[in-house]
Amino acid sequence: LIKTSIKSGNIEKALDILDDMKWASIKPDIVSYNTIIEALCNANRLFEAKDLINEMETAGLSPDSMTYGLLMKGLLRANKPGPCLTFFESACSDARTVALTENVQLYTTAISAAAALGDHERALDLVARMNQAGVRPNKKTLTALMGACISGRKYEAAAEIFSKIKNPDGHAISVGLQALCMSGNFDSAVELITDQRSGQKTLSGKQVMSGFNSLLQSALESGEYDIAREALTSLLQAGYIPSKFTFQAMAEGLNLHRDMPRTAALLKARQRSLPSEGTFDFLLFVLDSLEARKLTVNTEFYSSILVLGAELGGLEMRISSFLTRSRKNSNQKEVKVSLEPTDVAESRLILWEELYKNYSTLKEDLSNGAQLPSIRVSASKQFGRVLAAENAVSYRGRVAAGSRRR
Repeated sequence: LIKTSIKSGNIEKALDILDDMKWASIKPDIVSYNTIIEALCNANRLFEAKDLINEMETAGLSPDSMTYGLLMKGLLRANKPGPCLTFFESACSDARTVALTENVQLYTTAISAAAALGDHERALDLVARMNQAGVRPNKKTLTALMGACISGRKYEAAAEIFSKIKNPDGHAISVGLQALCMSGNFDSAVELITDQRSGQKTLSGKQVMSGFNSLLQSALESGEYDIAREALTSLLQAGYIPSKFTFQAMAEGLNLHRDMPRTAALLKARQRSLPSEGTFDFLLFVLDSLEARKLTVNTEFYSSILVLGAELGGLEMRISSFLTRSRKNSNQKEVKVSLEPTDVAESRLILWEELYKNYSTLKEDLSNGAQLPSIRVSASKQFGRVLAAENAVSYRGRVAAGSRRR
């Protein structure tokens, strides 16, 4: 009856049945208690679950390892890693329950709690205690330990742990990929993500996208633009469409700003910490890659490109002004952006990165009717930000003031 009530979502009825059993002098067994405790934990009614455990002990019924595991996982799901660890350590220090804690599942949950707290040293200590107690860490334990090392910024240690996991599952690969990226081991990261595209499909589509995003952000943070280009190209060739998280990963990796600085002092401060050479090239490569597949660019990412162009000035600002004109004519398959009017019906298409690298020789082609790619910006409530960024790079025949010239 208790299990039936739980399955129907009626926890209150299950609790009433438990009370009726006690009034009828029928002693509930461990299965009955654990069933209700699990339901209470899933409903985030953790205090009631803890009270029920105390009630069990008062009635002379000892909780088992499943009882402790249910409450620990409930606390962890409720983002209470501290109480989760406290509960575990309390059980470890009690002679009556210490034997129950010598369990790989409980230790793994405790290590996950340490990871959530960013305490990799405690996680390592827990693994040492496991080994001392004769409890062998499993795949989930090592994955949790990787997470703890990542939280503690011990990326090389996390990558080393990943190398020791035999036949990792999807979650382990996902965390391992993150460790490889953050430790700067990009070759292994690329190989790992490529394996997922070559038939060794352990990761879900969502995990693959997350892996690409981690690789993009880490590579860009390290200035490894070739790795980032390879990652984006692989992502698109595999048929994935960049999500808002992909654009966010690239923007954060490059430390881009979405809005123009409000004061001259802030503008000067930004210009003192402009991104490294190769950043603007990469951004134009992204736009070319997206347009080659007729995909849209995220609104905030597009705005960030224009803001960077305005901050850099010079040629970057001029190219950004061409981007705005192409965006405004995005309904056309190809956009004619000439320096002077022309009647040429057909002409070759100049890609954005090509124009940037060879502007001095290609600007005459623009005068003769060469065309530039479309810019397709996704619809968004943030379009006011786009208009503000476009206004910042509007070019009206004057030389743009900026810190660079080409």
